[in-house]
Amino acid sequence: MKNGVRYIVLFLVVVALISVGCLSVSCGGKEEAKKEPVGEETAEETEAKKDYQQYNWSAMEGGPYKDKVSYATSNDLLNWSDSGELLAEHASVPAAVYKDEVIFVYFVDVTEDGLPEQLGMIKSTDDGNAWSDRKILKVKGIGDRIIVDPDPLLLDDGRIRLYYLDFGQKPDPNNPDFKSKIYSAISDDGENFTQEDGVRFTSANVFDPDVIKVGDEWNMYVGNIDMNADVNRVLYAVSSDGLNFKEEGLAFDGGSVPDVFFKNGTYYLYTAGIDISTSKDGRSFSRTGQSFHSQLGMITADPSVIELGNGQYIMIFKFSEGMPSTPPEPPEPPQ
Repeated sequence: MKNGVRYIVLFLVVVALISVGCLSVSCGGKEEAKKEPVGEETAEETEAKKDYQQYNWSAMEGGPYKDKVSYATSNDLLNWSDSGELLAEHASVPAAVYKDEVIFVYFVDVTEDGLPEQLGMIKSTDDGNAWSDRKILKVKGIGDRIIVDPDPLLLDDGRIRLYYLDFGQKPDPNNPDFKSKIYSAISDDGENFTQEDGVRFTSANVFDPDVIKVGDEWNMYVGNIDMNADVNRVLYAVSSDGLNFKEEGLAFDGGSVPDVFFKNGTYYLYTAGIDISTSKDGRSFSRTGQSFHSQLGMITADPSVIELGNGQYIMIFKFSEGMPSTPPEPPEPPQ
């Protein structure tokens, strides 16, 4: 599953560029109908919350407003064919899940100036040939948390658990003790979510969670910036219940915004770029030399891979023709 940043990415310097959004269109290229929020909030209540100084997305020279979403297909998880289809504009860090022959794609939405990041969703009931209009989803019980970097996972009981990074508390570069928190929400139908109690995972300077379940073990992969080595990397954590994750160590060095897919004894790791690595144990990945770059833009990133009922694989990803919304190079560590 699952930015794709993917969505979206936590970093310590430029807070505004981490957020992403989407103005979805159908595969036929026609502009979608006006999106309708799922929830009880009135138009007056929404207008009252707007902060045009902090969330003036359309006026930003770079960042998520310039990102778009597309997809590629594959039969072997290594060689990918670019669809050339535009699924959504102003979108980043998309993540997908396949449930009951429906493709659900979630993303962080910043289409509307004045509002913070929102959770957007489009879906396809015919394996990606046509796509629905976009919905803005409201998570019951979420409080003041802000969803970025959504990552959906289909559970054994048929529900969808959506892991996400909370961006409600902005990172403080002057606070070395600040830690990112990853939460989750649960849904029976993929559209109506309820916040789950507790924190799934917390660690310093992590972003873009990706969770898979193999057998009885749950693995969470997160992007991380090593401030000392000035490099992006992927850390992993493990869990026995999918709710409480413990950090184990480094899974991959030299890339981030992870998406991991398990098939026939092999773990496939896709990182922003999009570069492909593999592993037999899911703990340490090696580069395959394979990569994918869309013809649609300068930047291809935030991958999310799912398998359809016919055995074909689809990679949802973001592309951008302008400045990236992934983290800038981190500052030099203090002397």
